[in-house]
Amino acid sequence: MKLKLLFLSIFYISNLCFAQETPIKIGIAPHSSTRVILESHQDLRLFLENYFKRPVQILTAKNFSEFTKRSDEGTYYDLILTSPNLAVLAQKLGGYKPIMTYSKGLSTILLATDKNILESKKLPLHVIGLDPVSFPTLDAQDWLEKNGFEDGKEIKYTYTSATDSSISTLLNNNADMIIMSLPNYIKLMTKEIKDLVHIIYQSEPKPSRIYLAKSADGITLEEWETALDAFSKSPEGKSHLEITKLEGFKKIEQKDLDSLGSIADKTLERLNN
Repeated sequence: MKLKLLFLSIFYISNLCFAQETPIKIGIAPHSSTRVILESHQDLRLFLENYFKRPVQILTAKNFSEFTKRSDEGTYYDLILTSPNLAVLAQKLGGYKPIMTYSKGLSTILLATDKNILESKKLPLHVIGLDPVSFPTLDAQDWLEKNGFEDGKEIKYTYTSATDSSISTLLNNNADMIIMSLPNYIKLMTKEIKDLVHIIYQSEPKPSRIYLAKSADGITLEEWETALDAFSKSPEGKSHLEITKLEGFKKIEQKDLDSLGSIADKTLERLNN
């Protein structure tokens, strides 16, 4: 009996040590290039490594569709930072709980070098979006459709995984308009570039990128809530806000997501097609 208890104790301690050494996986939606994502979230990684005394990996995906499928599986990431429509799906399908967001709302920006582009007779117009299921893409497409620009007729869409590459494409006259989020506009657009483009559409602020977590890999949901609250008040959190230009943190409420049902349904429809 004593020998059995000894083996059980060794097994328990071994598992505990393994859990403590297993990297915490943070999944961040590919709203920018991998390089930009890694650079702008180093403060979050370093804070969590020190807080949980475990290594932390910052992970993303080649596009929003791949990222969403991983999030919805519910096992690929421990913590997720993603756009509001994808957060709704991660909650419903992946079992994650929304915890925190940014105080600066997420607006969609539609840019062109020609301020009269919507009056152009050269149709279809070529528009570059981030991904068919990215929130800014869906929002801009909805606005364009309501203004008489239908996909496949007056508009032709192509997609890229990085906003910085779409800016170059627009400036090289290889696209008529590009879609981006307000945070990327603030972060990536220099004064020189801003002088060369025009904002064709800017949406009202919507819920910003959302942090979601679940009890897994040795960390409970309550521990995640406490850790993110601590990050929001830390020097690392302040540095993160300075880099991302997202102003501040705030707790997310379920009512903030309840209005996103239709865009989440459209996201799921595109993912399944």
